[in-house]
Amino acid sequence: MNLFTELSVIIVVAAALAGVMRVLKQPIVIGYVLTGIILGPHVLGLLSSNESMSAFSQMGIAILLFIVGLNLNPKELKSFGTTSFLIGFLQVLFTSFFGFLISRLLNFPVIESLYIGIALSFSSTIVVLKFLSDKKDLEKLYGRLTIGVLLLQDILAAVALIAVSGIAGGSEGLSSFLLLIVKGLAVILVISLVSYYAMPALGAFFARSQEYLFIFSLAWGFGLATLFGILGFSVEIGALIAGVSLSILPYSSEISSRLKPLRDFFIVMFFISLGYQISFDTLSGMFVPLSILAAFVLFGKPLILGILVEVFGYSKKTAFLTGVSLAQISEFSMIFALLGLKVGHVSGEVVSVITILGFLSIALSSYLIVHAEKIYPLFVPILKIFESRAPAVEDAPDRV
Repeated sequence: MNLFTELSVIIVVAAALAGVMRVLKQPIVIGYVLTGIILGPHVLGLLSSNESMSAFSQMGIAILLFIVGLNLNPKELKSFGTTSFLIGFLQVLFTSFFGFLISRLLNFPVIESLYIGIALSFSSTIVVLKFLSDKKDLEKLYGRLTIGVLLLQDILAAVALIAVSGIAGGSEGLSSFLLLIVKGLAVILVISLVSYYAMPALGAFFARSQEYLFIFSLAWGFGLATLFGILGFSVEIGALIAGVSLSILPYSSEISSRLKPLRDFFIVMFFISLGYQISFDTLSGMFVPLSILAAFVLFGKPLILGILVEVFGYSKKTAFLTGVSLAQISEFSMIFALLGLKVGHVSGEVVSVITILGFLSIALSSYLIVHAEKIYPLFVPILKIFESRAPAVEDAPDRV
């Protein structure tokens, strides 16, 4: 099939499976991953162009990270306070550590265990925000706490992606790696100066026309992404930094909304490409490791987060709801794994494991989030062990 025919088949099948997921009240993203699995080489084999799928996937990742960057305005991050960021940092640290230990016990090599541990520590911003919005819980205490943790996770995920890109670019030796870091820091410094001093005037000029603003934003995003690619970093990191550099503009939310249809299309292609890469042949002997890692994500990770929230003086219920909301792995986890594969740090089997974990955790955590109030009493005895003696914090926005 030619590219147009392949794309047509992909869209038709994705739409049909998305409809099925909607009827079954499942996350639509599962339908997209299933589309890739069904049309991929291990089932029907209708998609023959791996290069095309990789290109669509990279575009989707870049646009997603560009929009994530648009929402990471440094000036507004302070509104979430230090507590949620500290909780988020400790959660990523402990989850990565225990994820690494579990992976080593499951006989994964050290470097792959490190990737798995870090990948398990991040949660899905897209999925969590959707459920919080649907439940109208964005402004509740646990909702704001959850968003603060997610923001910190996104920042740490970006750092992890930059580190992998730097290691890849500096593979010829330490001097090459250090040179790459210096070049990256120099470019970021220049972008920061342009952002603060020239971007407001440029933004005001292009904002006179909606079309100009749209095309300028795309040009800036793709231009910086390409520049970072030329420097030896990944284009995805360039897209993220491009988004952050535009986040200070008063039009950032407008830019984000204008890019949403484009983002949605390429994100669909990204998840389809993930399904396309899943190999059930290589996973035939991975049932036990997958089950253990999935149990850790669904129960161990929320427990770690819940304990941390309680230690900081919040109530058992706030701790439970925050932990349950983040009981899945992130899109960043899959991007991180794909980058690791690209630079030769992990095998395709590990990418498949993380993708399957994402598939399972997003699907199963949706039930936990929806029915959190009903299952909360079951976890009270566990949370009570770690309950702080201080009065529970139930209304302290400055601490969130």
